[in-house]
Amino acid sequence: MAEYSGQMQKCVGFRLLCVFVFCVCISGVLISITHADEPEENITNNTSNLSAEWVVDFTASPFEGYPPLCVQFTVSGPNGEYVWDFGDGTTSYVMNPVHCYKQKGSYWVKLKYSYGTIAGEVSKPDCVKVGDPDMYVDYFAEPSSGPAPLTTQFSIIGNPTNIIWHFGDGSDDSTDLSPRHQFREPGNYSPTLTYCIAGSCNKISKFNYIEVAPGNKVDFLAERQNGTAPICTRFIVYGEADSFQWDFGDGSVSYEKSPVHCYPEPGLYTVSMTYTIDGAPYTITKNRYLKYVPAGTPDFTATPVEGIAPLCVAYSVINPTQSWEFNFGDNSTATSAQATHCYGTSGNYFPSLTYCSNNLCDTVEGKEPILVHQPRILIAQGSALNEYKFSTDAPEGLKYSWDFGDGTRAEGPAPSHRFDMEGTYRVSLVVTGTCGCNAIAVKELKMKPKGKLDFTATPLAGCAPHCVQFNEKSPEIPLSRVWDFGDGETSSEKNPFHCFRFPGPYTVSLTDTFPNGTQQEVKENYITAHAVPKPSFTMFPPHGDAPLTVKFTDTTVDYAEKRYWSFGDGTSDSGKIVEHRFDEPGNYNVTLTIWGAGDCFGSKSQTVHVLKKVDSPYDFSGLPRRGLAPLCTSYKVTGQIQQSELDFGDGQKTNERNPFHCYETAGIYSPALQACDSVSGCEDIRKPAYIVAVSPYYLNITLLHGWNLVSVPVTLEPGFDTMDILSGVDTAGHSIFTWNSTSAAWMRSARSDPISPLSAFFIYSSDMVQVPIRISGEGPEYNLTRDLDEGWNLVSFADIMMVSADEAFRSIEEFWSYVIGYDAEKQRFSAPITNGVESRDVSLDPRQGYWIFMNSSAQMVGKQL
Repeated sequence: MAEYSGQMQKCVGFRLLCVFVFCVCISGVLISITHADEPEENITNNTSNLSAEWVVDFTASPFEGYPPLCVQFTVSGPNGEYVWDFGDGTTSYVMNPVHCYKQKGSYWVKLKYSYGTIAGEVSKPDCVKVGDPDMYVDYFAEPSSGPAPLTTQFSIIGNPTNIIWHFGDGSDDSTDLSPRHQFREPGNYSPTLTYCIAGSCNKISKFNYIEVAPGNKVDFLAERQNGTAPICTRFIVYGEADSFQWDFGDGSVSYEKSPVHCYPEPGLYTVSMTYTIDGAPYTITKNRYLKYVPAGTPDFTATPVEGIAPLCVAYSVINPTQSWEFNFGDNSTATSAQATHCYGTSGNYFPSLTYCSNNLCDTVEGKEPILVHQPRILIAQGSALNEYKFSTDAPEGLKYSWDFGDGTRAEGPAPSHRFDMEGTYRVSLVVTGTCGCNAIAVKELKMKPKGKLDFTATPLAGCAPHCVQFNEKSPEIPLSRVWDFGDGETSSEKNPFHCFRFPGPYTVSLTDTFPNGTQQEVKENYITAHAVPKPSFTMFPPHGDAPLTVKFTDTTVDYAEKRYWSFGDGTSDSGKIVEHRFDEPGNYNVTLTIWGAGDCFGSKSQTVHVLKKVDSPYDFSGLPRRGLAPLCTSYKVTGQIQQSELDFGDGQKTNERNPFHCYETAGIYSPALQACDSVSGCEDIRKPAYIVAVSPYYLNITLLHGWNLVSVPVTLEPGFDTMDILSGVDTAGHSIFTWNSTSAAWMRSARSDPISPLSAFFIYSSDMVQVPIRISGEGPEYNLTRDLDEGWNLVSFADIMMVSADEAFRSIEEFWSYVIGYDAEKQRFSAPITNGVESRDVSLDPRQGYWIFMNSSAQMVGKQL
């Protein structure tokens, strides 16, 4: 079970979760997520002067691709306040954010900005285009470069059709999915892939993607290109030549093909090799190819490597040589063995040490950068309006000088200040370090008159129980708040989420207490929770012999919108009082759906039992009724009949009393008898789905290796209609699982559990097997029925051929939203089928099981099979 649960979590859980989320979205329930409490005043970071005229714009890169598509948005403009609307329901307050789009679509990106009294908006429709991931196609080749002849394996990403490869080297095109191709001549080649997907055709061409170098290239390699002098290295030659002459860069030469040479001194050495082919000389020179350092290579330490400016970092040289120089990464240097450097501006600094020894100079880079953070000005609400407490995250124990921008100053790490006038103030802090530099932090603070308390809610109306997200709009941070929802419930949260359980209009109020007073906002009849109708109806008579006419009366109270009758035989009506005739025997699930205010609806179902007319003087029977096509049936007509005609249901008829008829093709046939005599007149007797001729493909349960979601297409023979028929399957120790929709839990099946055509189950098979089934010779007396719960149900349907989703679930057509199948070959779930969108075009197999999402509980009526 653990293994099965793991697979189902990966396969079922994920896809069902996606569908669940989609269902939540389309139902209109949106939950707003807000920022934590913070001062209402407009506070921005700015350390630069702003010109009198400036223009704000932004760019997005990349601006198109496939999900997940992560886009870098970059602002051109001053360091002000920015609010992004990415077009997919998300926002950001970062100046240059990176945002990832997870769904396909074309997104309208908007940027609101402000600096002081200047504000505006930049809006770009179709700024980011995220393609359908199912349409993504690309290709790659391994290897894409090398000497001639180069053999390359091409591979495709995606699922295109009608593939044509053009390799660009004059060779024949290929239609293979993953061709293997050899480029014989040196050069650069641009392969082109032509393909079609989802009815659209396109090309992908990659310029100079394949690089083929000349074959038999001569080159050389030193085994030890770096090291500590003295050192010896072997030179290895690749390719063939007639003669060789080496210049090792230290005044030594050699005429061997692969010599060994020793370097006693450190240094940078340029090595040349001259070789001849057919008397022609060629020279390969590798400048500064060998680097041999002295023993004990210099290095340095830096402590600390991260902190807030002003940051003092101590440097120290390890293994000093003849000379050295520190470069601190900010264009300043030092030549002492121990140096302390002060960083006063935020940034990432990359220090290095340059040293020289025996005419060899080299640079040692720091193992990690010095990360310096700008000190921040932290602001908290004071005890009075427009009074604030200031502090900083700069290092402790330094000198702090504050300028509040209104002509007043203060010293110390945490002063308080009150602004008496409305306006925008530039607050600055200078922190003086102990090692010779200052750090400066700046924030702008906008003082404005105290605003009015307000709040919003969404959605304002819905079906009870109706859940609402409230959002407070307060002029400043209150000392306390009280929400009164008008239904006896209260809350002290800033942005509460509240559910109104009963129908009615509700008056909502918010009371905030501030240091200098209290404000209250009341909104009369702000929220409306509509009642969900509770349908009721009577029917008379509730049962009787066919043909049976039943009178239905809608007795529902307190609704004023519309009604819909579904009689369970494929017909419907909308009247308050209707009469309906049931011509054939069977159990019919009659459902009344009522819509009230706010498009809220409820449903109720009752069953009409229609029996065969027992006093009819005529009848007919046939055996066998079920079997493998072609199926030959012997009919017998009973009763004192003067004239009769038997319609076999396949287009052929006879006047014989006891005919013998063969059904050549698989199908479900409904024979009918028209019988007449001088006393009773004529009567038609029709037997729906009386004959079932099955294709041999439907006489087995086919299981592939792995998990299978299967069902049986028709009713099985008694004694062979339980899980015991699967006892011979090697399930590798796995149980057979069904789904209990009432408790929303998996259930293990026992060998004695019955198998029904309207149910489905998961079974694991270690190999591909076929389990024979024995179809009932008589079949059920009435139509098959099954009660389905609201939410997800594991079902199938009765039939002997593939039909559309609309036809398979016609009896519950107004109650389901999605159907999901399972692909046993790929071991994953298929794409969801949406009711009314793809349900007419996508065919389902009655031998397979399906997940179906029900909007409300209902009874599913299957064929009498």
